[in-house]
Amino acid sequence: MRACNLLPFLLLLAACQTNPYTGRSQILWTSEDEEIRMGLQAYGDITGKVKIDKSRALNDPLQRVGRAISTIADRDRARLKKTPYEWEFILIRADKTLNAWALPGGKVAFYTGIYPILQDEAGMAIVMGHEVSHALLRHGGERYSQALIVAGATTAAVYAAHNESTERQIAFAAAVGLATEYGFIKPYSRSHETEADKYGLMLAARAGYDPAPAIGVWERMARQGGGRPPEILSTHPDPLRRVENMKRWLPEARALYEQSRQQPNAPLPSIR
Repeated sequence: MRACNLLPFLLLLAACQTNPYTGRSQILWTSEDEEIRMGLQAYGDITGKVKIDKSRALNDPLQRVGRAISTIADRDRARLKKTPYEWEFILIRADKTLNAWALPGGKVAFYTGIYPILQDEAGMAIVMGHEVSHALLRHGGERYSQALIVAGATTAAVYAAHNESTERQIAFAAAVGLATEYGFIKPYSRSHETEADKYGLMLAARAGYDPAPAIGVWERMARQGGGRPPEILSTHPDPLRRVENMKRWLPEARALYEQSRQQPNAPLPSIR
C-alpha cells in the first residue's frame, strides 16, 4: 500500500520540469511534439466550423504583427536549440466576439470583434504577444496535464470511498472535483494568463511595438464588463488588475522597446 500511495507523488515528480523561458516549475506529462499534434487536430476542427475572413485590408496588419512577434519567439526558441514553429495567423469573422487564441505549435486566430478594442497595430501586438506566449510557454500542454490530474484525483476519491454507499461515493468525488477545479485549476489558469501578459508584453516591445498602448487595450476590455463572474471563479485575471500589472511592467518593456528596431504603427481598419 505504501508503494501505491507513493505512486502519484512519483508521477508528479517525474513530470515536473523547469520552463526554460521563465524559470517556473511546471508539470508536463506530454512531449512538445504530442502537444503540437493535438494543436493541429484542434486547429482543423475549429477552422472547419467558422468563417475565415480573407480580406486583405483586415489581414495585412494581422500578418505583419504576427510575423514580427513570431520572429522574436523563434529567436528565443533558437537559443534553446529548438526548431521554429510553423506559424499561421488567421482572422475569424465574428464581429461580436472579443477574442483571440493560439494553439501549441503556432496556429493563431483573432476574431474581427476584437479589432475595435485593439485600435491599432501596437494594440494588436500586445494581444498577439500574449497569445504567442501561451504557445511558447507550453501552457496548452500544462493545462492538458492538469486535466489528467483532476481525472486522477476524482478516480482516487472514488477508490478511497469504495466502502461507502454509492451516494456517499458520488458526493465525495464531486466534492474533490470542485475543490480541485476551484482551488487548483482555475487559479493556475489565471497564473498562466498573467505569465502570458508579462512575457507577451516583452515580446511585443522586443519586436519593436510601443508597449504603452497595453494599458488602453485592457482599460477598453474592462469597460466591456457585463456579466463577468467574480475573479475567483474565472480563468482570466480581472482586466483592471491587468491594467495595474501593465503599469508595473511598463518601464522594463519600454527599455526593451527603445533597444529594438521600432515598427511603424497604424490604425486597424474598420470591421464594418
